[in-house]
Amino acid sequence: MGMTKAETESLSAKILGLVKADDAELWISDNEDLQLRYANNDITSNGLIDRASVSLSVSYGKRSASISINQTDDATLRAAVEKVQAMAKLAPEDPEHLPPVEPATYAEPLTFSEATAAMSPEEALARVRPVIEKARAAGVDSAGYLQRSVSASTLANSRGLFVYQRSTDIGFSLTARTAEGRGSGWASTQVTDAGDFDLIPVGERAIDKALASRNAEERAPGRTTVVLEAAAVRDLISLLSWNLDRRDFDEGRSFLNSLVGEGEDPIGKALLGSKANLISDPLYQPAPCGTHSHGLPLARKTWIENGVLKDLYVSRYWAQKKGIAPQPGPGNLIIPGEGKSMEELIGQVEDGVLITRLWYLRMVQPQTLLYTGLTRDGTFAIRNGEIANPVKNFRFNESPVNVLKNIVSSGQPVRVLGSESDMPCHVPPLVVSDFNLSSVSDAS
Repeated sequence: MGMTKAETESLSAKILGLVKADDAELWISDNEDLQLRYANNDITSNGLIDRASVSLSVSYGKRSASISINQTDDATLRAAVEKVQAMAKLAPEDPEHLPPVEPATYAEPLTFSEATAAMSPEEALARVRPVIEKARAAGVDSAGYLQRSVSASTLANSRGLFVYQRSTDIGFSLTARTAEGRGSGWASTQVTDAGDFDLIPVGERAIDKALASRNAEERAPGRTTVVLEAAAVRDLISLLSWNLDRRDFDEGRSFLNSLVGEGEDPIGKALLGSKANLISDPLYQPAPCGTHSHGLPLARKTWIENGVLKDLYVSRYWAQKKGIAPQPGPGNLIIPGEGKSMEELIGQVEDGVLITRLWYLRMVQPQTLLYTGLTRDGTFAIRNGEIANPVKNFRFNESPVNVLKNIVSSGQPVRVLGSESDMPCHVPPLVVSDFNLSSVSDAS
């Protein structure tokens, strides 16, 4: 990390002092990423990347322009300000342009750990090495990726706002495959504090799944009960969370329009299953996030409670147009869960499928949030409350809306990585009925 808070504040003041436009908004980011990759049970690459960037937007009335630079010497700063101001004067008017936000009070985030910031490449390797050794001992090939990120972000503007926040996180994912290629397993973890970063259980889960998933049998596709592990849950529910937008609904472009009658407001209506709950809270210790969104303070917010839609996010422009308060979207996602063990969840299923994770999710029908994708790295048949045998992977066609309508029970929330977003998520595995496994895939 290159710049302290004081240095960033000084740089912000210098840049804003050069601006002659009506308004200006400035983002400064300073990031250090430690990355370690391995494959075939051997380290393939490692790196330590330190980078800083400055993004400046200026406006004359409703005409605006933006510029990004990665150097902060005086000559570069002056040239950038002059260039972006010239661009703004030539830009067409944006009818939705708003001035920068006013200063506000922000909670101190819980996103930074000194232990994580201090992690060296040698320590990262020491954390990964025992996992590689376990894979070798089990006779499986493993490939993994560890990334430790330390960042500081600053937002400042011509209205006097200055907010500086730091964050750290470490993520690790591991794919294990049997030597003959007939079994595959995957697991992951993500934490804020390096003291919570235990990779041995992650490696053991992936290795066990790889060994257990050999010689998969074909199971007929169709609608069935599934146990979705946490990684699958976070990917599906994050897709829904991005679409809880008031403007989309008001303009008839939301999945919510199909769930209520013409002219009805969806807020306050039981649109999902009674076990559906979705919360965001920047100060939630297991998966914290920053405490502002583009200068708007973030606080704990319940989006869905026992199936009832409680709120939608509202942009500043749409809030002004409608005469309502703006509401930032979620910075993290939390599903409380019922705390049941995986054995208890599986034990509730007479006939169904356990899904470790989902992959390559793509939109099919925006009006219903219908997505398609594939299961991957550990798919198993469940019969009479027990894992029966590995099965071939499936293509699915399903909506996270239906997932939240059809929750049967839930487990203990965990923080894991997903394939669809980097948003911190703390979610449980779910038992979901009537999940559409539309066809069999031969991919292993």
